[in-house]
Amino acid sequence: MDQAPKVSDALKRGLSVSVTTWGGQRIAGVVSDRDAAGLLLGVEGEGADGYAYLPWSSVERVDIPEVAHRQVKFLQG
Repeated sequence: MDQAPKVSDALKRGLSVSVTTWGGQRIAGVVSDRDAAGLLLGVEGEGADGYAYLPWSSVERVDIPEVAHRQVKFLQG
């Protein structure tokens, strides 16, 4: 890895992630929001359409398939 992503980029609204809880449950969804308390995912499929709120204390692992790094513009001076 040339440069590790920032949390704000890795858990940006609209990115698809998969979360594994300490209880072993795996939830895949799209990041709707995040704050200091937890993560809100939009989930679909198998009759579970809606949102899943996961407090950080329940999250063991977040798998993020791809992170778009921020575009940085350099100003010539």
